[in-house]
Amino acid sequence: MSSNINLLDTPEQLGPLGLGSSETGDTSDTANLSKAREKKGRRWLIWSFIFCPCHLPLTMGLLALVFGGTAFGALLSRNTLGVGLVVGTIYAIGVGIGLRHIRAATKDIDCSGDTCEVKTDD
Repeated sequence: MSSNINLLDTPEQLGPLGLGSSETGDTSDTANLSKAREKKGRRWLIWSFIFCPCHLPLTMGLLALVFGGTAFGALLSRNTLGVGLVVGTIYAIGVGIGLRHIRAATKDIDCSGDTCEVKTDD
């Protein structure tokens, strides 16, 4: 089963599995797809935390190391607020995408008991 996922799609547009499919499929397939979707969301969250604005001093130091002595380095050093806004925006977008993936992955899973069960339309 192959489908293209647009990261800007809402969970309703992505279907019940969150993968652009309107079919529920086998329960084990649904569970595997949900796990894959949750892993993707967690990866988005981990990578977006690198751009967390609280790390801005470290980010600016790294950028100064990489681009020091260049025109781009001079631009970065004179526009710290702009760099902070860009880094903060990247962080917010990454967290939003990660949370959307995790929310879509857990939408059809019931974890109210001791184990998590995948809801099906049977």
